[in-house]
Amino acid sequence: MYDESVRQEVLTRLKNVKGHVAGIERMVEENQSCSNILIQLSAIRASVEKIGVYILENNAVDCLCNDINTKPEDKEKIQQIVKQMLTFLK
Repeated sequence: MYDESVRQEVLTRLKNVKGHVAGIERMVEENQSCSNILIQLSAIRASVEKIGVYILENNAVDCLCNDINTKPEDKEKIQQIVKQMLTFLK
């Protein structure tokens, strides 16, 4: 990852997921209901998917903007197109 802020954001999100997994481990150890555990697992899956989309979005913009000599307004257009594509794919 080229951008330090993107790297830090990904690490923060991954740490949150790690904490969430630890919480689910405790739920299993405490023999909590399967439905509650499944709800929490669903939340983790959604978080991991969002991390992937965040990485994909930033990587696409970086790759497209670094391969050519882009102006700031062109970078904004590229960011908008990538966001539209990801919105469509959701």
